[in-house]
Amino acid sequence: MSSDSTSVEALAPGKVNLFFAVGGVRGDGYHPVASLYSAVSMYERVVLTPTQRRGITVSASIAEGSLLDQMAQAGEFDLSVVPLNNKNLASKAAELILLEQNLTVLDVSLDIHLVKAVPVAGGMGGGSADAAATLRAMNEYLVRAGLVDAPVAEPRILEIAATLGADVPFAYAGGLAIGMGVGDELTHVEAGGSEDSALNLVMVASTTGLSTPAVFAELDAGREQNKYPAPGELNVPEELLEALTSTGAPIARLHEISRYLRNDLQQPALTLQPELAKTLGFQDAQIVASFVSGSGPTIALLMESEADAEALAKSLRRRGRYAVAVKTPAEG
Repeated sequence: MSSDSTSVEALAPGKVNLFFAVGGVRGDGYHPVASLYSAVSMYERVVLTPTQRRGITVSASIAEGSLLDQMAQAGEFDLSVVPLNNKNLASKAAELILLEQNLTVLDVSLDIHLVKAVPVAGGMGGGSADAAATLRAMNEYLVRAGLVDAPVAEPRILEIAATLGADVPFAYAGGLAIGMGVGDELTHVEAGGSEDSALNLVMVASTTGLSTPAVFAELDAGREQNKYPAPGELNVPEELLEALTSTGAPIARLHEISRYLRNDLQQPALTLQPELAKTLGFQDAQIVASFVSGSGPTIALLMESEADAEALAKSLRRRGRYAVAVKTPAEG
């Protein structure tokens, strides 16, 4: 986070789910899950700037060189799909911090500017990252502006984050974490701290987003028809955690990790967007595994090294695909 006398800025990362087991739908419409979240080095940036008008406005731009930038330059993404009003999760996050501090939107004159990099409706938690970054920035801004004496404590921030969506607490925390419940009950996992322990991914975007509720609905309908496997035990495998935190031979470790990657939403996403199979089937000697990120349609390609990831992303861009190389986990 950085700030000066007129603005406060914060970042929050996008994510992938290295493991995502989904239970049967509950009476309230939600699904219990066992998720292994991993933040990636693709960040949403939020800048709070004072204005002359009472209340909160929301504006947005696209991060240069990002997946969204590549898509926009090709005419495949229009920023107008991002709601710039109080329906935006960032605006809701700001209002919740104000409420927590016994303030209202009329007590501030602020623009929330979103610099977007994470694909919209792409299964990487971009909206959740906007909300998380806004919680962080707004919490600091109110203190710096002299409107409150102390910031909201972090445990309470995480409680507020959970009311905004299951992925928001993780976007706030970043790193690597097991998510239980509906994904919001987090247990931080210590990944190896060395550069060698990082995973190198190529993220490949689709030109058409997928609605998360639609993907879950397809999963439920497909399970009723025995089209997809029935829910099993909701546990993140210890073998996956051990492989992620091990310091063994790099290539052998990656192949061990790949054995336990799982996403119960992958097949439903493929049903709704069959063309994703082409991306999942990319052939490259250095691709260890490929999987749909979250509810899709963005696809992650696990690579043997950073150089391999950069080379493949560059090659895919030359072939007209939207791709960037990222590392994981990344901090919030």
